[in-house]
Amino acid sequence: MNSSSSSPFVLRASTDDTDSPYGYVPTLWICIMFVTLFSVSTTAQLIHTLFARQWFLLPTIILAGCGEILGWAGRLWSNQNLQAADPYMIQIACLIISPTPLLGAHFIIFGRLVKMLGPQYSRFKPTLYSRIFLSCDVVSLVVQAVGGGMTASANDDAGVNLGTNIMLAGIAIQLAILITFSAIALEFVYRFNTDKPVRLDTENLKIGYLDRRRRIGLYAVFCATFCLFIRAIYRLIELGDGWNGIVIRTQWTFDLFDSAMVVLAMYIWNFVPVSWILSGHSSAQELEMRYNTSNEPLNTKAL
Repeated sequence: MNSSSSSPFVLRASTDDTDSPYGYVPTLWICIMFVTLFSVSTTAQLIHTLFARQWFLLPTIILAGCGEILGWAGRLWSNQNLQAADPYMIQIACLIISPTPLLGAHFIIFGRLVKMLGPQYSRFKPTLYSRIFLSCDVVSLVVQAVGGGMTASANDDAGVNLGTNIMLAGIAIQLAILITFSAIALEFVYRFNTDKPVRLDTENLKIGYLDRRRRIGLYAVFCATFCLFIRAIYRLIELGDGWNGIVIRTQWTFDLFDSAMVVLAMYIWNFVPVSWILSGHSSAQELEMRYNTSNEPLNTKAL
């Protein structure tokens, strides 16, 4: 679609457009809103990372935020030049892949909380959360990236369909990771609250101290993961419906079930700083003193 205007950005109605590869014209104010939201969140998280020295946030939450900014900048570009192929391909690749490193942060954070609260209640040792789930997350990321690249470079419908199916497989892997991680995390919470350890570990006989920070941290992990779970289900339905399907060509469903969910997940970690929930915990000596002076668990309030 060609259009002329003295303004660098053309405000178009977000209705169906047969000339649009989206099936609609990305709404200007929505594009600006998401670019702004992701920019503010990512900048705040970067400042927090530098001051708190939580370096694992750089290749996880901050990387995800940068990808979302780039993807939404592509949609904003499309509002100006609807038929340009580059912004369309940029937003496809970035907005499909970007939430994957964000999920990786959840695995690391939860693993550290498990180490602080009581590894004996966890199905996996704390370090395995990073090794196992991050490895699976990387596999999902690579599969999605390969599929996105094939789709972007395809010259015929067969190539597009092949790339789409590969991306679909990557999203399905991510969804399976989310379900598995959530089940194991919920089991940990149940065993911790009921004092039913998975194993008796002579190095971790005591029950961890579930104070306000750790409780809020667990809430944050579960809420942010649930947001990404909704997003993964939507993406699975969207790609399964095809590039010409109703779902992918409906703007409000994408805005609500994809980007809004990622925004919520990212802002959770702005309002619940990682450095806050992972610091200020009782030392091993303090826990031992509390344990020796009481036959009851230190703090096993239900979440």
